[in-house]
Amino acid sequence: MVRTQIQLNETTHRLLKNRAHSENRSMSALVRDAVNQYLQNPPRRKLTLKDFKFIGSGRSSPDDPRSASIHHDDIFAEAALE
Repeated sequence: MVRTQIQLNETTHRLLKNRAHSENRSMSALVRDAVNQYLQNPPRRKLTLKDFKFIGSGRSSPDDPRSASIHHDDIFAEAALE
């Protein structure tokens, strides 16, 4: 293992110390577990407007004879599957 040093605010330190005591574990063990769990989860990709293709799908179009107020579920499903 490599020794390292971190700085925590007082509230986080107190909560970590209390949790370590209640679980009968060291603060270091809890920090290692938390860091390992964090690193195993891939970072989330930031969503952009392109991810929301359904936006505006409820508008009626002159080229589409269906009324969006009546066929909204079908129109939304088509837009979501594109």
